[in-house]
Amino acid sequence: MRALSLPGLGLLPAAALAALTLTACTSSSSSSRPAALAPCTSAQLRVTAGYSQGAGQHAIYDLNFDNVSRTACTLRGYPGVSLVTAADPAGRPIGSPRSQLMRQPGPVSTVTLAPGQHALALLGVAETVGFTGLACTPVVAHWLKVYPPHARAAVYVPIKVMTCSSPSDQVLEVGPVYQSS
Repeated sequence: MRALSLPGLGLLPAAALAALTLTACTSSSSSSRPAALAPCTSAQLRVTAGYSQGAGQHAIYDLNFDNVSRTACTLRGYPGVSLVTAADPAGRPIGSPRSQLMRQPGPVSTVTLAPGQHALALLGVAETVGFTGLACTPVVAHWLKVYPPHARAAVYVPIKVMTCSSPSDQVLEVGPVYQSS
């Protein structure tokens, strides 16, 4: 085995020197990996609701999550949604405060949003026509309270929809966020 002599190190076998070099290269390359992106916060997003279509006594809306920040972030899972009477924490829920979860448009996946990009989630709102023959106190909801997935602060979105007001009425369905095309 050949030995190399470097000032201050004495004699080192070539294999040991190669191992030191390989370790130094590996540790420096692993620290240069990009950090995982953080989940999007409510402050990074502009959330809007756009009417898409009517289907089976439901109004279907696209919930748009636009990244308005200067940094990329991620969304994964289902947004929290409820219809409320006002665009602030004092707004009372309209209908059941818990929404049903849709299994469409597909399985839950992580969506990465670069600045300026957006993701979607489907929102179904039961219209009063769906409650024919059942006890229903119709009400016009003007606000949708949205918690982006894994966010702690709500965003209030203007919406106008006729639905039922009882806390026992299941009036909302929501799907997972997905990458818009």
